Order: sequence, then C-alpha cells, then structure tokens
Amino acid sequence: MLKSSGKSSLSLPLWVVFLLFFATNGALLTAFYLTLSPVRDSDVKVHVPSGATLSGIAGILEDNRVIRSPLAFQLLTRIRGLESGLRAGDYVIPPGKSLWETISLMTTGRGDMARFTIPEGLTDKQVVERLSGALKGIDRDRMLALVEGDSLARAMGLEVPRLLGYLFPDTYFVPPSIGEEELVRLMVERFRSVFDELTSQGGTANGMSSHETVILASIIEKEAVLERERPIISSVFLNRLERKRPLESCATVLFVLGKHKSRLLYRDLEVKSPYNTYLHRGLPPGPICNPGRGSLKAALQPADTNYLYFVARGDGRHAFTRSLVDHNRAKRRFQSSGPGG
Repeated sequence: MLKSSGKSSLSLPLWVVFLLFFATNGALLTAFYLTLSPVRDSDVKVHVPSGATLSGIAGILEDNRVIRSPLAFQLLTRIRGLESGLRAGDYVIPPGKSLWETISLMTTGRGDMARFTIPEGLTDKQVVERLSGALKGIDRDRMLALVEGDSLARAMGLEVPRLLGYLFPDTYFVPPSIGEEELVRLMVERFRSVFDELTSQGGTANGMSSHETVILASIIEKEAVLERERPIISSVFLNRLERKRPLESCATVLFVLGKHKSRLLYRDLEVKSPYNTYLHRGLPPGPICNPGRGSLKAALQPADTNYLYFVARGDGRHAFTRSLVDHNRAKRRFQSSGPGG
C-alpha cells in the first residue's frame, strides 16, 4: 500500500489562487461598472425610431451617454427575454438611471416615467388639453400661452408667431415632474429632427420656405386619409398655387369654424377669415394643425401630376381630376350635395 504524501493532488499553487481571485473580482467589478449610467447632470432626450434593431438602439443610447456599453445592454436585454418588447418613441431619461432601469423603461414604459401619445392632425389647443389631462402638474393655461405666443418660438430660433404646426405628433416618455416649457421644447425639437432628416434625404421640390412647407403639410394632414394619396394631394395644392387659383380646401374652413362637420354648407364657405382658402388665394397665414412625418414628406416631395381637383369618394380614397368638368362629374358621382373637395 502506498502512503499518502500529505498533499492533495488537486491543490493549486498559491499564485494561481490569487490570480483567479483577482480575475473573478475584476470581472464582477467590470460588469457592475458597465451597468451604471455615464456621469451627467442633466436629462437626455433620445428618439428610438420605429423598426430600430437592438444593436441600433444600443448605439443610440451610447451616443447619447445613457449607457456605457452597447454590448452589455444587448446581452442583458436578451438574457431577460425583452428584445421584442423594446418600444419606439421619444424618451427623456434623467441622470443616474442604471442599465437595468433603462432596459425596464424602454420595454415596459413604466417605472417613474410617464408616457403620452400625440396623434397627427391636432391643433395646439387639442395638444395642450391632451397633455394637461395625461400629465399631473401641467398647467394648462401656462402651456397654452407658451404654444400660442412667439416668445418660446423665437428663443428656439423659429421666426413664427405661434408653435401650431411644430408640436410633432409622436409617442413620448418623460419624467412625471417635467415642466411645461421643457415639454414644448421636446416636441419642437422632435419636429426639427424629423424635418431636417426629410430635407437631407430628399431635399424639397416645392420651392417654398420651411414655414410655408409646414402650412401646406398641415392642410395635407387634414385632407388626406390614405398615406399613398398624400403626395398627390400635395401636388394638387401646389398646382393650384402655381396657377394663382384658390386652394379651396374644406379643411381650412373647418379650422375657421372650430368644429367638425361631416359636410360643409355653401354658406360655410363665406366665413370671413384669412384662413378661408375659398375666399383668399395662396396659403393661409399659418398651419391649421400639427402635421406628421407623412404629410411633411408629401409637402416637401409632392407627386408629379397635372391634377387641380379632388373629391372624397367616401371610403378614404379621393377622385383626382384635371378639369372642372371632370371634377363636377366626380362630385355628382360621389357626393349627393354640398361643396366639393
């Protein structure tokens, strides 16, 4: 029988034990460090576009100093099985959010963040009403004064009399304590981001100023139902402007009336207002709603047509025509009475 040597055959040299100890602790400390947010002392505004990939979102967050490691963000999101739950939208992320908290925010929309959605086509008053109802602490009158006056607009470099048209429709995630001015700035900055993106991608083929383009887009927003028709409707209005004809947009009359009507009466078309494009040639003095991306793009990049008229078919589509004779024929076919489209 062999005698025991007194030492285990599995024992390791002391230096190896120390090396493993420090390596393990170093890895744990590194992993912990990567879950912390970068040091910053102010909120960060981040936009996550619809259809963005996990790696794309991680890159956006790193670029905006929300996270330290895109790889850690992707790994933890996958480990938790939350990759498909990441939500598009606009986020205002306060400083000090950990990686875990950021993932939770972007996949559930909960935590200490408030979520609200502004649909396309609302007026500034409708936006304020929606926000004052969705967010506690928002002063309706103060916010309305901000969007209806020109002080904040000028402070943001916009030479416009009010911010109607510039409160971009989107889904936003914000701290519940957000103030009125920061909220308005967030929506205007989102508008700028989208508008700059559209102009850099395809430029503009309408020959208009930026503000005129927003006015046109707001009319398109209220007239169009189908996305594919927006560029065609844009071309109709631009063709009429080029020929010095009134736009004759029912949407502008409804804006003046301040209420929805399923069908305008002929006397409605006589309402006295510079926004009434049946009475006045050219664009109205300002936007009539806050247009979305599709209408802005259509205003910037209209279809190439000779159409001068359109009339609603009753199913979301429109019948487009080049002559008044054809337009009246379309009206008789699709509308029983009342002024045309």
